[in-house]
Amino acid sequence: MIGEGARINGSTVLAGAVVEPHAVITDSLVGEGARIGSRTVLAGAVIGDGAHVGADNELRDGVRVWCGATLPDASVRFSSDQ
Repeated sequence: MIGEGARINGSTVLAGAVVEPHAVITDSLVGEGARIGSRTVLAGAVIGDGAHVGADNELRDGVRVWCGATLPDASVRFSSDQ
């Protein structure tokens, strides 16, 4: 399921994955059954099957989240704009 306002470019989102509203995914892989939180930015990231990336995270440049792992809301950012 892809939420309202989410943008996906040059990426693969596998079956059962959920991309919540206003997430931005570029040049990334989102595994089967994974969940990407609202307003999260992925750029060049790999998200494993069943992983949950909470809202307001920013994962870039080859970051990998292992299968089944959970990142809480706003726990990882690679920029200083917040």
